[in-house]
Amino acid sequence: MKKLFSILFIFVALFQSAKVFGQFPRIEIGSCPDQNSVVLQNMDIQVEIFGNLAKTTSTLTFSNTSSRNLEGNLVFPLPENTTISGYAIDINGKLRNAVPVTKARAVEIFESIQKQNVDPGIIEKVEGNNFRTRISPIPAKGSRTVQISYYQELKLNNSVYQYHLPLSYSSKIAKFNLTTKVYQASEKPQLVESPDGSYNFSENSNVYEASLSKTDFKPTQSLTINLPKPANKIESFVQKNLDGSVYFYANMLIDTKSQPKVWSKNIGIIWDNSLSSLKRDHKKEIEFLGKLINQQKNLNIEVGLLNITLEKGKSFQIKNGDWSELKKYLETIVYDGGTNYSKINSTTLNADEYLLFSDGISSFGANQFSFHKPIYTISSSPISNFGVLKMIAQKDYGKFINLNENSVEKAFEQINQNNIQFLGIINNVAGEVYPMSGTEITQDFSVSGISQVANAKLTLMFGRNGKVDFQKELDLSKASQSFEISKVWAQNKISYLELNATQNKTDIEEIGKQFSIVTANTSLIVLENVADYVKYKINPPAELQNEYNQLMKQGFENKETRKADLVNNAIIKAKELKEWWKIDFKPVKQKYPKPVADSTSVNEMLQGIVPGVQADMAEVSLERLSDAEAEVVTAQGITRSQRSIGYANANVASDKKMKEDESSFVPEIKMVNIKSDKEYMKLIEASKNPYQTYLDLRKDYNETPSFYFDVASYFIQKKDKVTGLKILSSIADLGLEDAELYKMLAYKLKEIEEYPTELFITKKVLDWRPFDAQSYRDYALALQDNQRYQEALDNLYKVLTNDYSVEIANRDRDITEIIVPEINNLVALHRKDLNLSAINKDILVDIPVDIRVVMNWNKDMTDIDLWVTDPNGEKCFYSNKTTAIGGRISDDVTQGFGPEQFLLKKAIKGKYKIQTNFFGENQMSISGATTISAEIYLFYSSGKQVKKMITFQNDNPDRGGDGILVGEFEF
Repeated sequence: MKKLFSILFIFVALFQSAKVFGQFPRIEIGSCPDQNSVVLQNMDIQVEIFGNLAKTTSTLTFSNTSSRNLEGNLVFPLPENTTISGYAIDINGKLRNAVPVTKARAVEIFESIQKQNVDPGIIEKVEGNNFRTRISPIPAKGSRTVQISYYQELKLNNSVYQYHLPLSYSSKIAKFNLTTKVYQASEKPQLVESPDGSYNFSENSNVYEASLSKTDFKPTQSLTINLPKPANKIESFVQKNLDGSVYFYANMLIDTKSQPKVWSKNIGIIWDNSLSSLKRDHKKEIEFLGKLINQQKNLNIEVGLLNITLEKGKSFQIKNGDWSELKKYLETIVYDGGTNYSKINSTTLNADEYLLFSDGISSFGANQFSFHKPIYTISSSPISNFGVLKMIAQKDYGKFINLNENSVEKAFEQINQNNIQFLGIINNVAGEVYPMSGTEITQDFSVSGISQVANAKLTLMFGRNGKVDFQKELDLSKASQSFEISKVWAQNKISYLELNATQNKTDIEEIGKQFSIVTANTSLIVLENVADYVKYKINPPAELQNEYNQLMKQGFENKETRKADLVNNAIIKAKELKEWWKIDFKPVKQKYPKPVADSTSVNEMLQGIVPGVQADMAEVSLERLSDAEAEVVTAQGITRSQRSIGYANANVASDKKMKEDESSFVPEIKMVNIKSDKEYMKLIEASKNPYQTYLDLRKDYNETPSFYFDVASYFIQKKDKVTGLKILSSIADLGLEDAELYKMLAYKLKEIEEYPTELFITKKVLDWRPFDAQSYRDYALALQDNQRYQEALDNLYKVLTNDYSVEIANRDRDITEIIVPEINNLVALHRKDLNLSAINKDILVDIPVDIRVVMNWNKDMTDIDLWVTDPNGEKCFYSNKTTAIGGRISDDVTQGFGPEQFLLKKAIKGKYKIQTNFFGENQMSISGATTISAEIYLFYSSGKQVKKMITFQNDNPDRGGDGILVGEFEF
């Protein structure tokens, strides 16, 4: 019997916290039937502002009105140089603070505990400066509360610092509370926008405070506060350390005395027109570009369009500032596809300087490219990878412009001027100072670092090209001590390290752990029981520390159990497969009607065969003979082992030509075109302009992965691979670090033989999920597709040498059944290219088979079945794992990603049918329908191996049904 688990649905909320980010927060269920069952019940926001630093703490309670448990995803972007520094969820009615854990380890622990129906919580940083928290479960008819806090450096705009918090919401909130405190302000804060007319500041002991408490409140306006900045005042803060040193932070205004930049007359515009670029503020970008053109008046501009390729657009000659043609061109650009920065090159666009309008997220290829001219990167999207954009700009003396968080005027000022640089601090008592020496600054300037002397006077230097123009003194004895400056300093250091995130991965991880902040390599996690902290070797939050210590002293034995070193299992499996392969399966006895006369003897039958007739006329299948008759045939020199593809050649003369024809015969694999029956596909198929119809329909399905998958498959089947691949790549832009979406892409890319991109996609999944055996396997097979055979072997072998949590190992069952044949396939086909010294020789077995079928799928907690029906009508599947002719199927995977595998050493004559059955799914996520890949191999691990593959989607459980026909072939 198959085991089914309670269904979990996922919701997505956009918790948006910077200017122009939109609603706060917005709940989405996608296509789930429970889309209206999760509501924001309580919202409590506490804002504290010190100078140009703000701390925002949001406590959100979500209630679930449905009768089933739901799993929650809350995804939100944050401003530049800002990260999560506090996270808590409710455990037994009380908020519990999270603790830092390495990112991949946190996901592994979360998913292991989640399978035990316990209440973990995790928050992680995904691509760019975007964060995701996963809450499981939100109980049926119950609620869960999450608290998130972050520090933010406010931007100066017209001599005032501005704090902005979007609050516009589409539904009423049962309980709404908002409190803002401004400390040590020289003037009363100015309310530009507030959620309620009664919201106003009052002063109490040098603290300005405003508060609002409402029931059944629907906020329709945001909170925007202007904080005047005194021209000559340096605001500074310190935090003492145990060794007597202090973390310090200061902000001040600088008379920059900037010099105008001299622009080239030949400008290249690289305009990202991928799907994710629809989220950019194009109106603001065009206004910004217009200011630059109007200043220069006469320019030659080359435009390149960037998605999965860099396509040369149009050339424009701007005269007297008239750029109307260029403006119209940019306003009518079509946005589609993923993004591949590796396609950027200077030969496609011929210019001296370049403007790159993008979000910094290369979803369909590496973010590195060869370029040796200045690139000015401009971001107007809240969902941006600021580190990548800064890295690109700094590489060849360009600039990064954050158009999302700055006005057009200020952004234009930044790009159009050569500004004063910060040249460091004279005093040798200060170290680890950020920003780094040489950083260009505008009017407002902030600096943080570590001073070995608590009351030191520090001299800050400013100038150009290493020459000091003027100095500023920072007196730490006058600094305030009422703020967690250490976290602000850590954020600034991480922002610097993320300019080269790969090289600095270890440092980023360690800082995240030490300061309990979320980084690209560190997450925050909450566990339900103290025993879980002991089990997974995680130091708990302060409120659980005593109980944790007691359990540790008592030698508490609740240890994490792991399944390590699968090599021994693989040795056993290799021996089992070899023994299976040696078996000469007896033919199935068939019953035929008896004629009136006696049957002709076998010898007479053989003697009656005329030499030279067609091979199929001269064959007698051993499967159709009795044991006695088979012995007679064998006596004539014909054994079962002489069958090239499962036939017994009854011609003892062994005609040479006949044998050559027979051995070269390869059945044709006929794959079934599994078409989508969605209404949008009917419209596209009937359209005279299918691509335009796709664009017209997209606004209704813009976040639905199966829409892009179905439409891409349609164009690929119509032999328009270029369009199909572009549409398919859009899936990469739908989710941030979404392994399910990327697995979907990897399967389809393998099918259409886009092997380099398949390799990039599978490597991403491996980076995100190194605790999954399938991650190494998928990456290894992509390496094999790219003819990197040694690396493929090494990664396949890692599947056997890694260790796994017991929960994940149980989910995957015995994956060695699949890995052993794949390792031996590599060896059989490419032995001369391989160094086998690191491979245990006991798993190297020669087991070529006539038929191998493998099925994978992209979603966890999903049960897909593989069925193979042979010519005798016998179906090999989970409840009939071996067949009379020697077929065998691997263990039934009911909770994971697969794979499932069918093997048959010797095929008999007749038709074979391959089917899948979607038995059930224990989750429903934004990735929509489950993506299934089926691979059919004939003559696997032989010199004439052939393969066909199909990738399709299914979201229709069909327990006890007829399954879906995938492919068939006839021996």
